[in-house]
Amino acid sequence: MLKEHKKSFERLFRFFDFLIIVTSFCVAYSLRHGLSGLSNFDFPKQFKVFLFSYIAAWVFLSKHLQLYSSKRFTIFWSEIWDVTKAISLCLIIATIPAFFFRQNPLSRLFILYLWPIQIGFLIVFRFITRKFLKYIRLRGYNFRQVLIVGRNRRAENIAKKIKETPEYGLRLLGCLDCTENGNSSRCSYDFNLIGNLEDLEKILREKVVDEVIVTLPMKSFYSEIESIISRCEQVGVEVKIPIDLFSERLAKSVISYYHDIQVIDFYTSPKMNWQLVVKRLMDFIISALLIVILSPIVLVVAILIKATSKGPVHFSQHRIGYNGRVFNCLKFRTMVQNAEYLKKNLAELNIMDGPVFKIKNDPRVTKIGRFLRRTSIDELPQLFNVFKGDMSLVGPRPPVPGEVCEYQLKDRRRLSMRPGITCTWQVNGRNAIPFQKWMDLDRQYIDNWSIWLDIKILVKTIPAVVRGFGAS
Repeated sequence: MLKEHKKSFERLFRFFDFLIIVTSFCVAYSLRHGLSGLSNFDFPKQFKVFLFSYIAAWVFLSKHLQLYSSKRFTIFWSEIWDVTKAISLCLIIATIPAFFFRQNPLSRLFILYLWPIQIGFLIVFRFITRKFLKYIRLRGYNFRQVLIVGRNRRAENIAKKIKETPEYGLRLLGCLDCTENGNSSRCSYDFNLIGNLEDLEKILREKVVDEVIVTLPMKSFYSEIESIISRCEQVGVEVKIPIDLFSERLAKSVISYYHDIQVIDFYTSPKMNWQLVVKRLMDFIISALLIVILSPIVLVVAILIKATSKGPVHFSQHRIGYNGRVFNCLKFRTMVQNAEYLKKNLAELNIMDGPVFKIKNDPRVTKIGRFLRRTSIDELPQLFNVFKGDMSLVGPRPPVPGEVCEYQLKDRRRLSMRPGITCTWQVNGRNAIPFQKWMDLDRQYIDNWSIWLDIKILVKTIPAVVRGFGAS
């Protein structure tokens, strides 16, 4: 959209969203309670509190999720997901104060109606808006004129995308280049070359330029790029620099702030976002519930361990957690009291490759310990580690310090997420899996992580534990 109309369009968009939110509220209310109260908005108190809380949450979350930023290059499915997240979180936030009205509680059926109605209305509105903007852009309106500085493969890629996607409303004014740019000779694209770097100021004065995209190599043209940014800054023209400055293979990149300094983040593990907040919230709530629910089992197991062998009920061991943090991992004791001392005499029986130590029919394991290991009951005390925040329900298993010392550098990436009680290794055979395959599974988990993946692993853990496959 044109720069001078951006604020007006955003205000109009917010106004329509507000109308949709109120309208969908009225529709859901009428479906549940009839038309009474709609004529003069005379709703019961709990619904008024709900609506007020909902709108306040929407104002905050719409800004946080950038619902009103330009979606010119955003795929529609991404926008649908952002709207669904915002609506779902608003419902959760607004429901909390409304449920304090115990005499007249908020209707659950009303919420069940409101959620799909509101999402549907907002998505349809955005779909129509996208189609309208696409229509006028294809007819030459609402376009932005782009100037590319630098002729190379990166510039060629950008120019082709602009030409192939007229619905985005971009027009390529032309290209400026520098005689010292050796990459231009290897570029086959037929650019509309309209000058060199010395002509930039003249073009900014005489031509319509909405955006300048700089594709010159950063290392060779640092001072020139600095000068381009300075000149565009003086005339109020946007400058864009592609952030693929380095040939990273796995790392994703994003622009962020370090205090008040703008930086480029390169990262391979999930960044702190709403999903990680939800993951921690799930860990806290579920671990607390399981600690209470399973307390009778914990008590019985503690009595059995104490009655069948000498030593403490719990076994506490230093483990390596998130980004190398050391914590005390709790388990039920399944071995004899001097198990660590006996380990050095059993090294040749190790069945695992790599720096991991596991042996079949370990003589150090007690009779009750074998049952606890086979059923994974020995790991129940780790719920306290999850509750505390040292561990998560789902995540790479926490290694001991000695194992980490022998890791290859790439294997340490499994430490970039909070360790868990269960993970893909746990549901795919555990000790039956070779060490490097185990490391690969953990890296795949980190690369593909989502809340939904955690839920699937938790569901798969139940039959894996029941079968006891790979446990020792």
